[in-house]
Amino acid sequence: MFSKSPVKPPSHTDIYKADNQVVICPQFPCNDPLAVPSENEDCLVLNVYSPSDVQNTTLPVIVFLHGGGFGVGSGSPAIYGPQYLVSHGVVVVSINYRLNAYGFLNLRIKGAPGNAGLKDIRAALRWIQENIRSFNGDPDNVTVLGQGSGGVAALYLTLSESTKGLFHRIISESGTMFAPESFDIDPLKTASQVAKSLEVITLNPDELLNVYSETPIEKLEEAISKQMNAKTVFVPSVEEIFEDEEPFLIDTPYNILTREDRDKCFNPVPIIIGLNTVEGLTSTLDYYTITSQMDRIKHEDFTVLDQRSMVVPEEEKEEFRKTLKDTYFADIDSDETLIGGFINLNSDFSYVGPMSLFSELYSNKSGLPVFQYIFNYIGNRNLGRLLTNSSLPATANQDELFYLFELERLPLPMDEDDARMVTFMTMMWTNFAKYGIPTPDPDNGEWLPFPHHLAIDLEPQYVSPLTPERAYFWRAFYLKYGAEFSKEREESAPYE
Repeated sequence: MFSKSPVKPPSHTDIYKADNQVVICPQFPCNDPLAVPSENEDCLVLNVYSPSDVQNTTLPVIVFLHGGGFGVGSGSPAIYGPQYLVSHGVVVVSINYRLNAYGFLNLRIKGAPGNAGLKDIRAALRWIQENIRSFNGDPDNVTVLGQGSGGVAALYLTLSESTKGLFHRIISESGTMFAPESFDIDPLKTASQVAKSLEVITLNPDELLNVYSETPIEKLEEAISKQMNAKTVFVPSVEEIFEDEEPFLIDTPYNILTREDRDKCFNPVPIIIGLNTVEGLTSTLDYYTITSQMDRIKHEDFTVLDQRSMVVPEEEKEEFRKTLKDTYFADIDSDETLIGGFINLNSDFSYVGPMSLFSELYSNKSGLPVFQYIFNYIGNRNLGRLLTNSSLPATANQDELFYLFELERLPLPMDEDDARMVTFMTMMWTNFAKYGIPTPDPDNGEWLPFPHHLAIDLEPQYVSPLTPERAYFWRAFYLKYGAEFSKEREESAPYE
């Protein structure tokens, strides 16, 4: 499964019963209610939903890519019920793609070239081009909508020559490939680290492939689950080019968006991109042993912040730590302010800064509209706030999702204001799918593209970027060190 790119499904001459809506790709148990443990390798399915009252016409298509850090999740309708979107006259397709090692193991050899999960998405889009008319969908009007890592995957589609013509717009909720956990500089090292949990120490790619291929799914998933930030251990990476293997990503996102000699890789379309106000809330409580982190900060040990400075030269790290200390941990007198510092740091490092830089580079290079939003609405269906029991007057990761989808697995209440937000969100998203702009009638209000930010609430309004000074710091960080991500990869030669 690691070595194979997806192939076309077999043709059927008889009626094929395709009604199993609970197919999940292999993933480990975790505390995410949108993830379900699975050992099912036969998992590459898609679900198609069309309005029941439409005949003899074609409708815009929205393809949904689930989140989960490239490590967990699925496109199951029990989690992402499509009825709110379908009611606006669109066809909705939700898909599965391979996850964690099964989807993103890259050993830089032909047996494990990497990015199988992204290639699964590409294969699904090709299937849609060939078959969606049978479901009243228009193959010439396809919008890819993704949340979290699904949003990152959607944006990766714009950086691959192999996906041209397969989609026409992108909506990315809470995800860009400039987030450090969205791109792996050294995937061979990652594979080796996980192998250590299986009591194998090697950097030999052939030996590693044997380990991953021969280890039972349950045991491999257990090894992955023991890693720090387990959901995002295996993520997209640059591929080597092999004969008879169609690559997906042949250079770093930074290079593709900044170098003219990579223009052929750039496949731009109009996009909507946005985030919630404290995206780092969920990841802070999910990924970090807060007590040990806080204890080290209290004792003035700011080396705990070094995982955010891996590309910073050693002689600059002390100054970098001091900047983070002054920005996020100037007040360390209470646990509350310490946790707040970590939440803000994680929000800025993985979301606010990367989105700021991506929007600027993408808009400048493509010349196409980039519609930016900040989701501000707090209601009964804000899943991230519910999961973290947050009392903060702010929105967390996943908070916008269930104003677009019905969560059948965990029914959420809906009052009158929530219903208004469902209508507003689904109308804007489907308008974008239909017309290429979210507000086709300016008399009803207009959403202006980059550099503007629209705050989505019951009364939408334009706002300044989130934490503009901190966002500028991280934007400058990625601009300064972005080339280092490429350099580090180029200097990391394959095993010989």
